[in-house]
Amino acid sequence: MAAVSPSLQASFNASSSKLCFVRLDRFNRRSFHCKKKSDSCSWIIKSVINNKSINGDEAIEPARILLERLFVQTQKLEEKINKNSNPPQDIELEHYLGKLESDLQTALTVLRKKEEDLEAAENKISLEYRDLNNAKNELNKREENISDAFLRQEKLENELNLANLDLASRATEIEDLKLQIEKRDHEVMLARSMLELKEDEIKVMVDELRVKSEESANFELEIMEKSRVLIETNEILKKQEVEIEELKETIREKNEELEISTMLLESENEKLKVVEENLEKQTMDWLVANEEMTELPSTVEYFDDLTRVRMLLSDVRSELVSSRESLILSRKKMEDQQAVLEHEILELEEHRKSLSDYTRSVKDAETEVEKERVMFRLAEGRNQEFQRDLLIEKELIDELQNQLNSEKDSLRKANEEILEIKDELNRRNLEFSEIQNRLESKEAELVDAKIEIQSLKSERVCLEVMLNEKESELSDAREILDEVNREIMNLKMLLGRKIETGIDYSEAKNVMERIFELTNKVDDSIVKPESKWEKKRVETELDVIRGTLRLREFEVLRSRREIMIKEDKVKSVLEKLDERENEMAEMKWELSQDVDELRRLYAMAQERIGERTMGELAIEKMELEAAEIEIEAAVSALEKIMEMSRELLRATSVIVDADSDVDVSMGIERCGFEDPGFEELRMEAARLSDFTEKLVREAGIGKDLAVVDK
Repeated sequence: MAAVSPSLQASFNASSSKLCFVRLDRFNRRSFHCKKKSDSCSWIIKSVINNKSINGDEAIEPARILLERLFVQTQKLEEKINKNSNPPQDIELEHYLGKLESDLQTALTVLRKKEEDLEAAENKISLEYRDLNNAKNELNKREENISDAFLRQEKLENELNLANLDLASRATEIEDLKLQIEKRDHEVMLARSMLELKEDEIKVMVDELRVKSEESANFELEIMEKSRVLIETNEILKKQEVEIEELKETIREKNEELEISTMLLESENEKLKVVEENLEKQTMDWLVANEEMTELPSTVEYFDDLTRVRMLLSDVRSELVSSRESLILSRKKMEDQQAVLEHEILELEEHRKSLSDYTRSVKDAETEVEKERVMFRLAEGRNQEFQRDLLIEKELIDELQNQLNSEKDSLRKANEEILEIKDELNRRNLEFSEIQNRLESKEAELVDAKIEIQSLKSERVCLEVMLNEKESELSDAREILDEVNREIMNLKMLLGRKIETGIDYSEAKNVMERIFELTNKVDDSIVKPESKWEKKRVETELDVIRGTLRLREFEVLRSRREIMIKEDKVKSVLEKLDERENEMAEMKWELSQDVDELRRLYAMAQERIGERTMGELAIEKMELEAAEIEIEAAVSALEKIMEMSRELLRATSVIVDADSDVDVSMGIERCGFEDPGFEELRMEAARLSDFTEKLVREAGIGKDLAVVDK
């Protein structure tokens, strides 16, 4: 016994020194936090605990059974000692002590084997510590990779935010370009309509100019014809004046001849009267002579005288007959002359009447000629004024043509700008699609990185939890091993002391019970591995969670992008509404100016309606029709603007309804639906249109023009 104790003490000292060194190395390495996969640390303790040299699958019995047997033998020895109060005999004591010594030797061999196994376990633990250090380094690298991944994630998030901002700005730019294109298209349509109206006006003015030029040509022909007729009438008047003078001379001569003929007639009447008196005297003488002859006797002488008287009487009779005939002839001649004179007098009276009528007609013709001259002067003045108007209208047409050409050039430039803007819009759309594709790829990368980071985080948490559990298990195992080592050292010391001084069975019993409890603790501290189906279930749950996280990330990013785009759209819609309000205010002011201008024109028309000619009234009619067309165009423009504002309101309401879950869009919805400016604007536009129609009705333009046409 004494020979065995030094060897046991030496072996125990060597093993204790090794164990102290291993514990020191273990305590020096405990400050590091290790991390490995799920099954990286559990197999180490399992390999130590489940080792065949320790579990006793070989021929040597395990330490637990030997210690139990030793404990049973000590109990039996103690019972025998307690039963036999007298000291036993030396033979039995030596027998039991020899048996106990043999058992202790076997226990020592087993304990030595245990020490070797513990040394092997310590070596394995040191290897495991090395592996744990490697795992720690790997985990540090993983942490660095995770930090790099976090940095890359932050960088990707920043790039994603920048890309979202760029995308939103590009979207707003594209929307602005679309709005500019729509505005330019609207302006082009308005310009085209204005050009068509101006072309129609120019055509109407050209037609009017052609008609007026034809009228002026006809008027010039009429003026030339009237001037020719006036010249002819002047010549005719001169000829008629000469004829009148000649007629006056002839009338004066005829009057003189009439006076001479009347004087001759009077003288012949006197002669006839004298001849008649003579004839009466002769007839009286003849009658007297005839009576005397009847009274005278019929003598020869008397007969001769009578014959002579008869001859004389026959001569006298013949003379009387001839004188009577001549008197009759002279009377007839006088009557004929008197009839001729009366006829001439009548002709002179008629000629005088015709001459007076002719002079009166000549005077009337002179007055007509004077009137024609006045009209000719007025026509010349009107012709000059008409020519001036024609020149002004030609200049106006040339100016309108130049303006039309300039507007056509501007329209062509606007079309070119629209084409350029459309090309720019297509290019921006391509860039936008490319940026969107890159953004989606970056979002996918970001989602993958986030999912990878989440998986790494979850794996890290799992590894940390498992490492904490394994560290706690290792610490518990180390404590148990330390306690086992201490108990073994105490057992060795007790065995050394008891071999020298005698064994205290009660202390050995306590030591064996403590060793038994510690071994049970070591057995109970072994954690069973997880089953394969639980691992598979956890892996499938992790895959499902990763997929859902990826989908949620995609949905969140898409919703953010849509929210940003819709916010930009709402901002652009609000800006458009502000612009439309400004345009409506400007149009309101312009309509008020147009109304004032129409009132002024109507007042001027009412003042000058009595002084205007038909052409001026026609021009006024055309101007008023043009003003009505402009008013209708303004009213239609107001209606279009109101329709566009309604469409913008509907678009705003649609956007607000689509984003009703977002606080910003709800604020915009409140702004869009609670703004009374649109209703007021619509009422103001309707009031202005009613006012213009009322003004046109009150002006009585149609009635005045109808009166003028009549």
